[in-house]
Amino acid sequence: MELTLNLSYEDILFSIPFPCAVLNSNGEILTVNQKFESLTNKSVKFLKGRKISQFLSCQNIEDALRRSLRENMEIHGLDCGDFVVFISPLFKSSQTVGALLIAKPKLESPFEKDISLFLKGLSHEIKNPLSGINGAARLLLKLKSYDEELVQVIVSEIKRIEGLLKNILKSFDFSHLNVKKENLNKIVKETFSPLQHRCREIGINYSLFFDPSLPEIPVDSEKLKQALFNLMKNSIEALEKSERKELKIETGYAIRPSDFAYIKITDSGIGMDEETLKRFGIPFFTTKEKGTGIGSFIAKEIVKGHGGEILVESSPKRGTTITILIPMKRKGWQEY
Repeated sequence: MELTLNLSYEDILFSIPFPCAVLNSNGEILTVNQKFESLTNKSVKFLKGRKISQFLSCQNIEDALRRSLRENMEIHGLDCGDFVVFISPLFKSSQTVGALLIAKPKLESPFEKDISLFLKGLSHEIKNPLSGINGAARLLLKLKSYDEELVQVIVSEIKRIEGLLKNILKSFDFSHLNVKKENLNKIVKETFSPLQHRCREIGINYSLFFDPSLPEIPVDSEKLKQALFNLMKNSIEALEKSERKELKIETGYAIRPSDFAYIKITDSGIGMDEETLKRFGIPFFTTKEKGTGIGSFIAKEIVKGHGGEILVESSPKRGTTITILIPMKRKGWQEY
């Protein structure tokens, strides 16, 4: 039996759990939901026909709206005081007729309230490049000869620590991104490079599959590398005690949601049970003897800051697949 929903757009607007306004192409309010009325302390009757810039203290909100309509693109991360604003074009018969604006409460960084969390996170992020330096140095000792590639790894990881320490506050503020158009395949390759030596050391068979047709997409390359390193390192550690040591890293276009690129990390490691899977990304939750539970949390926060998502599939003794979805059209406001 076919089921249909007889809903008006007002019903849908009312159901959105955040303050929401429908705008015409001039930035004038056509209608709002009750939450937007509460936010502005104005009735829909008063708001109709007035410019959205009169009620939201966002810098350049009209420029953002014009760009969204002109380029048929979503804008997200526009700073409006206690709120972050998202703008999406509205279409009718494939024609852009206006925009949907949603205001979400700004999420506080957990580091602002808990200095111990910040310090543990900092310690964790310094340990990551140190492990790369340690692996390269140990191989140099075994070779007892100069190896340019290993030296480059050491120099690169030292620069990474220097950058982290110089930008200590920015490195842990996941809500502010230094967005530029970047080659996603290059980012993945450069992130995995210092980990290859560890893979060889413990006998991991790894393979990389990059989609060369992926366009440059707007990301904060340093923060995305930070997230990817944590996830790749977790996969490698999960393979250390596994009989079958297979690691595959790939990129491509996501089918659902569309307009997203994906980075997929698949390992044949020990996997996670249902309870562990539910708690993936929760700070301080870890099954590792010497783990902190910070790495996956940092990765999730960084990807979420990009407007993306991390999907995890896993089962005990069958391995884990982590899919990182990054929007190709959504752009952080800082880029404009």
